[in-house]
Amino acid sequence: MRLIAPELVLMGLLHTVVSRMIYYPPHIETFSGSYIVEFDSSLDNHAHAIHATPGVSVRRRFTRAFNGAVVHARSGINPEHLAGLPGIKRMWPNRRHTLKLRQSKQNYTTPFLHEMTGVARAWRELGINGTGVKLCAVDTGVDWTHPELGNCWGTDGCAWQLGKDCIGDVYGNTDPPEIVPNDTPMDCGGHGTHVSGIMAARGPSVFGVAPGATMGMYRVYSCDTPEGGASTSDDVIMDGMESAHADNCDVINMSIGAMGWSEDPLAAFAAKLVEAGSLIIASAGNDGSHGIHTISSPSDGHGVLSVGSVDNWNVTQMGAVFSLPDGDRSVQISNAASNHVRFLFNKTVPLVLPDDDTGNYYGCESADSDYDGKVVVANNGGCDYTTIAQNVQGQGGVGLIIVNDQEGTFEYGVGEDITIPCISVSNTDGKAIISGLEQGDGTVMATTSTFAAIDSGFDGGRMSNFSAYGPSPELDLVPHLVAPGGNIWSTVLTSDDVYRSSSGTSLSSPYVSGCMALLRQRFTNYTNPQLHQALISAATPLVDTNGLFVNPYRTGAGLVNVYKALQSRTLIDPPYISINQTRMDGKKRTYSQIIKLTNMDANNAANVSLSHFPASSMTLYQNNTYAPLLLTDSLVPIWPPDSNPVTWDTLPQAFLPNSEQRVEAGQTIEFNVTVTAPYGLPESERWYFGGFFNFSVTFDDETQSTHFVCPYAGFNGEYTQIEMLGPKSQGYPSFSDSNGRPIDNVSELTIDPSDDLPTFNYTLDVPSIYSYIALIDRDNKTAGYLPGSDRTRLSRTRPAMNETNSIRVNNTVELDDKTIILGDGEYSLRLALLRPFGNRDDDNDYVYWNSDYFSFGK
Repeated sequence: MRLIAPELVLMGLLHTVVSRMIYYPPHIETFSGSYIVEFDSSLDNHAHAIHATPGVSVRRRFTRAFNGAVVHARSGINPEHLAGLPGIKRMWPNRRHTLKLRQSKQNYTTPFLHEMTGVARAWRELGINGTGVKLCAVDTGVDWTHPELGNCWGTDGCAWQLGKDCIGDVYGNTDPPEIVPNDTPMDCGGHGTHVSGIMAARGPSVFGVAPGATMGMYRVYSCDTPEGGASTSDDVIMDGMESAHADNCDVINMSIGAMGWSEDPLAAFAAKLVEAGSLIIASAGNDGSHGIHTISSPSDGHGVLSVGSVDNWNVTQMGAVFSLPDGDRSVQISNAASNHVRFLFNKTVPLVLPDDDTGNYYGCESADSDYDGKVVVANNGGCDYTTIAQNVQGQGGVGLIIVNDQEGTFEYGVGEDITIPCISVSNTDGKAIISGLEQGDGTVMATTSTFAAIDSGFDGGRMSNFSAYGPSPELDLVPHLVAPGGNIWSTVLTSDDVYRSSSGTSLSSPYVSGCMALLRQRFTNYTNPQLHQALISAATPLVDTNGLFVNPYRTGAGLVNVYKALQSRTLIDPPYISINQTRMDGKKRTYSQIIKLTNMDANNAANVSLSHFPASSMTLYQNNTYAPLLLTDSLVPIWPPDSNPVTWDTLPQAFLPNSEQRVEAGQTIEFNVTVTAPYGLPESERWYFGGFFNFSVTFDDETQSTHFVCPYAGFNGEYTQIEMLGPKSQGYPSFSDSNGRPIDNVSELTIDPSDDLPTFNYTLDVPSIYSYIALIDRDNKTAGYLPGSDRTRLSRTRPAMNETNSIRVNNTVELDDKTIILGDGEYSLRLALLRPFGNRDDDNDYVYWNSDYFSFGK
């Protein structure tokens, strides 16, 4: 196998048919025959052509901002022909979405995080809590019967005034899916209820960011399917989005998404709603452990505010109070075991240690112990948890506490026959409990209002490992902000735990949505883009362990600071800078931009000083292959690697010719900035750089300055020429047999089309907007294209998951809109990938890879 130069490929026929049809890789699940269609004008102008096509019907229409519909085509209809109908702009297969909650290992309180983000100060000093703002979510629904969410729906004085059920309970359990909406968007999964608590819970155990807001919920997920997780599809989510837009929601939260492009259907639809006046905030995604280019769609949609996650500061886990001979002890306890029986005892219950011959308190032996009406405290490690629980339950015990053999609590599985509550405690707490019980009797009590709080230590306020990295496939700067999303304590179903901790950017997004509601309450005359500017520029950049700012492709502008945004009298435009392409200035790459600062104060002028702070650079590579830390520990290499001084040419630099200016009341000034990429870092190492422009603003009626930021980020090199395939050291591209075993010598491969077929596999280091695979004959001419290889908007593959793009290799190919069967002979496989920002019709904008020749035959 070998890489060949593009000019050698042009001798063969190149596949240049431009299609309006967008295809997904095989691992993306779609509904057969169902398509999202966007028209170039109103559907009414094209209805005749659709209805006149045999076997095609319109199932749902979108009219408010997106000229589109959901179209169903019977089996056998070529979607390319359907996409070729007059007036069709784009067409996507209708994707299936499954949602599963990311459970947290620890539970964290809300009050301290509100101090760190300025929310509590906004309540105390400004009296702003979201009153009068319509704050909505497109999610799994809400358990509006929760006491901290109002226990009401649609009544006078109730927070919940907007929303609907767009899907019902059974969707995903039927084929074809059936939509039977309920009267209210009642949650049956818990995700939307958790999100709702973060946005607007009223307390006393959970306080949302905007507890005074008028709330709306648009349920777009069904109940759990037999395969696990709540189910939905693109068109149902789009229905919820359009309904929220129609109800004039001031802020729409979308804790929904998957790695993708700005032209994926949900992102494109969101962008249309933004153009029509909606303010949409979306989660950046939870694939950050896989490094750069893992941002989710729709958060990368144009005009959508993308939010990443930091870990919380204070730990407040469900707790229990132990009364022991040496005194009372408030202890954190884990969530319930797999049987989901909550550890609740409103009155004190006796504690007991296991009675076994080992003396290790394992509880593995079924002895005639006096467990009746008692909670057993057992050490971890003696046997499986089901055996211990069966022994306790069988001898009349009413609960089981496992002492972890290391710090922290954990959740564990028990058999379906276990009906008693089973939880764990940390090693430190467990040892203290056992020591106390060795001295005498003890009891335990745990209620729904029993919590135990500690400081979370080093991780508080630092980036969550799962939080997705930018840039977008088009090199746009995302996420735009970060907020608390790691280990967030909030409301869940009243039929479940009532409160729980979960983690994910699904939880940082509603936090920022709540913050945006506070801004909308105060700045009623601001446009949505101005609200973006106010919140982004007021953020606090994060600092890494080396003392350098964290790259904006990781954090955006930094941690949200809503109090600062509410007090701001300046707006910065653009609020962030995406350096999609640099220009060569001698041996240096530079980028120039004008940044505008507007004084929103009608009475006071201000002095403005502009400075620049470089951020760390990031890469996936080390020694021309993936960095070992990326594959083993999910850590992205950064520069500088430590706190030692580095040469200035390895950091981005900025030229600021007019950095000191005065802005009069109500006026706008312009700053010219030029960024120089870190030319001291080898371009072959594929570094992504960034930094912050810092505006120090001092108004005439103030003595102290206030600082605002404008982040920027880009690629250190010619992004249009970046190597797109994964490193050769990973063993791809490659062929494998029907059992997944590698085929080492392709030149000796003979494929019998009537037998098991081999698979071609390849990986991508950067997203590709278009790809195809052709078979090339010995005359270097295109014999045909493998069916299904014509793919659009491919995401970067995740090496730690051994993720690949794969396709079966067969002699049945497509050529000139015909399906043909190739005769026996020798062929090479040619993979074509369109480079970033490439023109699909320009042969020179592709990177090509050719295999050795193999044979079809018996």
